[in-house]
Amino acid sequence: MMLHKGFLMLLYIQSTIMTQSIEFTSIYDSLMNSVPDYSHFFTVNKLLNHSHSVALNHTDLVQYRIIGYSRNGEAIPMLTISNGSKSLLLYACPHPNEPIGSLLIDFLLDNLFNYPELLKTYTWHLIPCIDPDGTRLNEGWFNGPFTIQNYARYFYRPRAEEQVEWTFPITYKNYSWTTPSNETQALMHAIRLTQPDFVYGLHNSGFGGMYYYISQCLTDIFPQLEHLPSTLGLFLAKGEAEAPWVTQYAPAIYSPLSLPRLYDYYEEYTHIDPTKMMSGGGTSYDYLNEIGFNKTVFLMAELPYFQSASITNETIIPNVTRRDVLLQGLDKDNQSNIILMHLLEQIKSAMTIDSSFYRASRSLLESYNTTAASRRQAVLNDNSTLVPATVASRVDALYISVFYKMLITSMLDRAITLQLQQPSADRQVLENAQIELETHLKQWIDDIEQNLSYTSIRIRNLVQAQLGTMLIVLQKI
Repeated sequence: MMLHKGFLMLLYIQSTIMTQSIEFTSIYDSLMNSVPDYSHFFTVNKLLNHSHSVALNHTDLVQYRIIGYSRNGEAIPMLTISNGSKSLLLYACPHPNEPIGSLLIDFLLDNLFNYPELLKTYTWHLIPCIDPDGTRLNEGWFNGPFTIQNYARYFYRPRAEEQVEWTFPITYKNYSWTTPSNETQALMHAIRLTQPDFVYGLHNSGFGGMYYYISQCLTDIFPQLEHLPSTLGLFLAKGEAEAPWVTQYAPAIYSPLSLPRLYDYYEEYTHIDPTKMMSGGGTSYDYLNEIGFNKTVFLMAELPYFQSASITNETIIPNVTRRDVLLQGLDKDNQSNIILMHLLEQIKSAMTIDSSFYRASRSLLESYNTTAASRRQAVLNDNSTLVPATVASRVDALYISVFYKMLITSMLDRAITLQLQQPSADRQVLENAQIELETHLKQWIDDIEQNLSYTSIRIRNLVQAQLGTMLIVLQKI
């Protein structure tokens, strides 16, 4: 009799699991198929107007509130939908050059109401744009053409001390940061208010392949995450990790970026005081830990606008180690930095406007310059770099790094253009510097285009990738 009851219970459990699996597959397929074929990214005004309209049209299910104000005084809204038992917090444009997530939230605002299962299970807290000021400075490339040259031309990303994601208050060993940006304060308020079980920072990268950051080692869903990019025509990033101090759980799946981990890495592998290597504060993941939300699942799905198949190529390069290619990359980085630091010095007295572009480009280049020797020392002291190099790791070290340096260069170009618009500008100094700067910028773009075959990715696929990632992880929430 007991065996019979046990057998029936086993059948019931299996039936329940199968039913849940079928429901998940049905919701997953339906939502993924519903993503529009976007031709462009939306402006801040369009995002905010739509979110306000949704709140007005669904007053029974949606709460619209202001969680803070930007540096320029613009209200930052958050929409709360339904009242499920699990609290989810999604925030878009955590860096203002990363608008893919804003389209995901815009999509969810139109489609969540069609899925009562998702409304019953979860409370959705959605921030359409956490950094409206910075995002507006990127809108020049939102309509395309989607080329690396046009993306660079209108690119903006704040210096670390002004970023949403890197100015959370934190004290760790000998380092302390106590001045969160306005936008970070808004996100801190949202986190405390929502007490989330799941936080999805809607970041994205620029060039390369897709990879993930997740706070818990949820090994049973990792195969789904590894498989997802190939279903959408994207490549899984198999080269170098974005940062050497993260833990790799599986191919392209890592522990989150974290200031304490950064500190410990430089403390272990260099003789430099780690505080000299740091600027800004902690991440949203750090803040969750600071306030005791250690069980909250934190997720990021990093995916690029431009991709190359080379980033998946795990072919070993004979007689070459990761250390070799990393040092080659650092040499290349140092060469460009010498050029750019020289140009910064040339224009220093002529730059009278402390613009966002000038602050960001100057700060990032000075940081590269200050930390160059220590980054090299860390590579030399880290024996994990002695393994054979792959084609993918070489691409990351020698070309993807050039892409990101090119973006900083372009911000400096925008800063000079803004300065030239002033009647009292020292035109000769600025124009000469800009001609030289744009010559180098073209050379670096050519370096990428001549050595890497790449394509831009359809926006729909990018939104689907972020959506699919979320739905896969929600199975564990």
